[in-house]
Amino acid sequence: MKKKKIILAAVLAVVLVSVVTLVVVKKDAPKTENASRRDGAAVSGGGDDDLLLVGGDPEAATGSTKGPDAVQKPAETVVGDVSNSPVSGNVEEVRSMTISEAVVIEAGDRDAFYNDADYKKVVPSDSKSFFADANEAALGEIPAKYDSRNVDGKTFVTGVRDQGYSYLCWAFASAAAMECDILKHYPSYTSSSLDLSEKHIAYYNVHKATGSYGGNIDDDYRELVNSENEENAWVVNNDTGYIAMGGVTDYCISLLTAWKGPVFDKGSDSFKSIYGSNYIFNDNKDKPSAAYGSEFHVQDVNQVRGSYDNNALIKQMIMEHGGATIGVNSDEKFWNKNHGNLYSHFDGELPPTANHEVTIIGWDDDYAASNFSAKPQENGAWICKNSWGDKTGSDGFFYLSYYDETAAVSNAAGYSVKTPGDEMYYDNNYQVGGFITNEISALEDTKNTVTAYTSSTNPYGVMYTAIGDEELSAIGLMSLDSYMQYEISIYLNPAKTDGDLTLKDLGNAVLTQKISSISGGFHTYELEKKIDLKAGDCFFILIKPHTAGKLVFESAGDNTYEKNYDEWNNLTGNIHNSNSASEKSYYVSDDGKSMICQKDKDFFIKAYTKNK
Repeated sequence: MKKKKIILAAVLAVVLVSVVTLVVVKKDAPKTENASRRDGAAVSGGGDDDLLLVGGDPEAATGSTKGPDAVQKPAETVVGDVSNSPVSGNVEEVRSMTISEAVVIEAGDRDAFYNDADYKKVVPSDSKSFFADANEAALGEIPAKYDSRNVDGKTFVTGVRDQGYSYLCWAFASAAAMECDILKHYPSYTSSSLDLSEKHIAYYNVHKATGSYGGNIDDDYRELVNSENEENAWVVNNDTGYIAMGGVTDYCISLLTAWKGPVFDKGSDSFKSIYGSNYIFNDNKDKPSAAYGSEFHVQDVNQVRGSYDNNALIKQMIMEHGGATIGVNSDEKFWNKNHGNLYSHFDGELPPTANHEVTIIGWDDDYAASNFSAKPQENGAWICKNSWGDKTGSDGFFYLSYYDETAAVSNAAGYSVKTPGDEMYYDNNYQVGGFITNEISALEDTKNTVTAYTSSTNPYGVMYTAIGDEELSAIGLMSLDSYMQYEISIYLNPAKTDGDLTLKDLGNAVLTQKISSISGGFHTYELEKKIDLKAGDCFFILIKPHTAGKLVFESAGDNTYEKNYDEWNNLTGNIHNSNSASEKSYYVSDDGKSMICQKDKDFFIKAYTKNK
């Protein structure tokens, strides 16, 4: 996501002027306005004369662009052919699904979740994030106004950042949300000094990273290449095209739950320039620090749909984590008061996917509907932190209507970050799924896809081999649905037949446990009993969904897609996706008697261990 638009009239004007005069722009010369952003903020330094070609158009069609042709469209889901042929009543038919990357978390069945007798005593893994969901009395205690910048005299919000001419609102929003969570739970950090690197996140989104524990995802990567050897591809040659990659929360979940960051914004992990096409692509050629060198571990990313019906869930998430990201539509016509408030609406049409990502840090139930450029149906707004510097809105913050139609088809996401010494800070992260999304376009979300099976309760699992003498302490799962319940079983050194697992030969489980989560997204589930592992032990994690839900997976393949250009017509690269199947993921057989090794996909099941 990002928010820029090429103005053809401006192009013609600049071309005409350039015929009769030569404009020389110095790197340190101040510009009176930032023509490439819709906020029009004054900026210091940077700027090429070609940046005059870029601006925000109040009358622009909805969506953002890549060159003159890219337009954000409503998200789409394509249901494909049947993927299995069940011959047992215990196995359900499923079909493969291709979903636009801006996948919206399904609402789930809240009543069934809380009324299931078998799960009455199961505490959801994200119960602290949604502390009042099962307690109507506690719901009544949620205040009408809340601001994470001042909670009983404490602030859980860092300063407003400036993404400049980058397309990296998604990285800035996620970094801001993680900073909120760290400040909320670890008082040794301060809002004035805590600054996480957006560059590190953005770089490893489209660069190969080695060093994952066990190496199972080292061959899952995407990169920008010049597949047709286009001449003058200086951005690709500089390896800085990643700065012009739009994104969504799924990118951050893939990277950060793999423990590829976050790291502090300093040294090579800090952007040297954020303005001027020559400068952002030339001055940021230094490679960030190692992918897996973070002292922080992201263990959960709780996601709920950003619709008005979920306001109470979003408020609880903000009170627990300090902030939550949300997708919005930043087209100029939806703003008011120097980008001080935002309300997107589409006259009954299906909203396009978001083209900008921000961070919610509070709310005001009484914020007047009359303040917006068009009047929503009722009062009430979220307080949001933007990434356009502190000259827009109110020192870089703005109000977003509760009834914003783009937010309603986006996900709000709250991050849970752990630091050394925390009980949930683990030493090792076993994983086989590298990326949730298959990335094709730098900007058009509907071209980029997520693959999944349609909803079922079919079992699936993963097999890992212990690298050292360790203690298995927790597992992690990705879900596209809310209010999910599972039964998990863990088996040590099960017998395999031609790579497959016969259920009757698995032996006795060393642990069987019921688990659940309120939100969608990625969750860590602590095990009721820690399991001792010796180096070389194989351990199989069997997941039996109790609630029917979609099953997201990474499809193996090696594909290079269309060219991507920035607003200045610089080639930023073709996206090359390379995903290998680990042959450690398993799915139930058609007769329900075996778990079949998957040769073409991997599931997002992680295992967390502590060293002995």
